Amino acid sequence: MLTRRIDRDDPRAGFAHRWVEALARHPRIEGVDVICLEMGEHALPPNVTVASMGKERGYGRLREMVEFARAINRVIRRTDVIFGHMIPRYVVVAAPWALLFRVPVVLWYTHRQVHLELRLAHALAQRVVTASPESFTLPSDKVTVIGHGIDMASFTPGPAPAAERLILAVGRLSAIKNYEVLIEALARLRARPGFEDVRLAIAGGTTPEAPGYDARLRALAERLGVAEHVTLLGAVPHADVPGLYRQAAVSANLAPTGGLDKVVIESLASGVPAVVYNRTFLPVLGDDARLLWCEDLTPACVADRLADVLGCEPEERAALGARLAARVREAYALEAFIDRLVGVFEDVTR
Repeated sequence: MLTRRIDRDDPRAGFAHRWVEALARHPRIEGVDVICLEMGEHALPPNVTVASMGKERGYGRLREMVEFARAINRVIRRTDVIFGHMIPRYVVVAAPWALLFRVPVVLWYTHRQVHLELRLAHALAQRVVTASPESFTLPSDKVTVIGHGIDMASFTPGPAPAAERLILAVGRLSAIKNYEVLIEALARLRARPGFEDVRLAIAGGTTPEAPGYDARLRALAERLGVAEHVTLLGAVPHADVPGLYRQAAVSANLAPTGGLDKVVIESLASGVPAVVYNRTFLPVLGDDARLLWCEDLTPACVADRLADVLGCEPEERAALGARLAARVREAYALEAFIDRLVGVFEDVTR
């Protein structure tokens, strides 16, 4: 498995640690060798090895390539499948070993962006696996849709609906998340009688691609008069995210259509209704989409949907959360996801 980071506490990559654990414990998997760009805290089964390219040690690109070559040379002769997780570049770099030792390649990719590295990795891979038809937009007959794998033991509903009317948004601070619209919606919502107590918390770290975005969000909240009611939590360790959901009355994800964002699935699995703009979630929401889907990306529409959920009695909101949780647990449990993934591995090795 080739992946960016193995670190069970990483806010963005912590879930990959659980994937490796589940793969290693699958009855049809003998062992997993992981090569990652950087390594953090991990505790994995004994049939897992982890080798880092050394970014956490400050290695430059050339040294990282040397470490990658050393790592793959150690394991390639016992490898049945190369699994490239999310970063197409790793598949491209591993291609000489895959071709020389006749090892099939499976690429996991869930993003609307199509670039040269993805096209190269797609050409080199025997199969591409993705979360939904919208998650991989390059036309291809190599694609298998297998959904997401969510650790349902961690993301569970709380014993009772959240007492506070807190809106939670989880995801990196990036313009594509449309946090400005969400903050404006909060301001509109708090101006309505009966919603003066509503707060917003955003759990997500800054990215190099959007420097100063957090300062712009704070400035917007200040200008709209809701600065005291908007909390930017920064990057939250992956293990702490389930606890955040259990404190929230509703979550919001305003990313556009183009993939099945796993944080929405995690929210629903936690029994927390999610207001979304992404049409991909309509089948998941089912009959409850009328309460949760924003047909327009406007503060007024988002405020209306949030009001629909927050205006429910706690028992009614709990029943809504329970319906959504049951739906996603049936479709997106980690163990069933890993079984589908292993089935793809078996197909390409045959």
